[in-house]
Amino acid sequence: MIKPCVVPVLLALAASGGVLADENDSRPIPVEGSGGILSAPSFERYVQDEALYASPGVHPHVYARGAVSVVFPFDVDVERDSGISDDLELNSKVGIGYNAAVGLRLGPGPSPADVGVGYRFEAEFAQRFYDTDSVIDSDGATVEDIDGDIEVTTIMGNILFDITTEGYRGYAGFGAGYAMVDAEINGETDDDESFALQFPIGVEARIVDNVWIDFGTRWLWVPSLDIDTDITEFSVLTADVYLGVLVEF
Repeated sequence: MIKPCVVPVLLALAASGGVLADENDSRPIPVEGSGGILSAPSFERYVQDEALYASPGVHPHVYARGAVSVVFPFDVDVERDSGISDDLELNSKVGIGYNAAVGLRLGPGPSPADVGVGYRFEAEFAQRFYDTDSVIDSDGATVEDIDGDIEVTTIMGNILFDITTEGYRGYAGFGAGYAMVDAEINGETDDDESFALQFPIGVEARIVDNVWIDFGTRWLWVPSLDIDTDITEFSVLTADVYLGVLVEF
């Protein structure tokens, strides 16, 4: 008489135990190819950190660039040692130059070619060489023919903003620094130093992920130069059109 009663009780206990096991077992069911060891709970923090690192604007890339340029000097106000010094300008010829820089770019992704917005901080060294051949009045008429050579050396710190698309990257920015200007006018040589400002604008075309062809212009202004030649005061205002290469890591 006891055996028929025991059997139903045992069956009921077994069924209830299975239900409790299903409710209490919260372990994930392994799925083949679902991430391996990195899917374990102990690695969850590292996976989250990796996702944070992949967010925009936090990927540093060191780069170096160099370029050759054609220098277009603008007419600037000038004072000279002899004759009338009112409303005169220095008329200069097209010259040549070069620039080189190293910098740090905060890009939108781990690859330099990733699409998005980036920011750059760079240190630049540049030189410009051009001739000046006359002093003109406000109407453009020649007041005096001169034989002059001007050399401008700059050390600049630049901040640039860029936007990368598929294969191209446009940029614009602002620079400030120090200029050393050597002038030889009619056989007399002197030099002066001043602060300098510039505005770089350009576009880069990607060759491979970290190598770019760089084409752009840099507008440079160096004010208030005093020299002891036939010309005593002038400033520098140029627009450089350059072509170069940028390598980013």
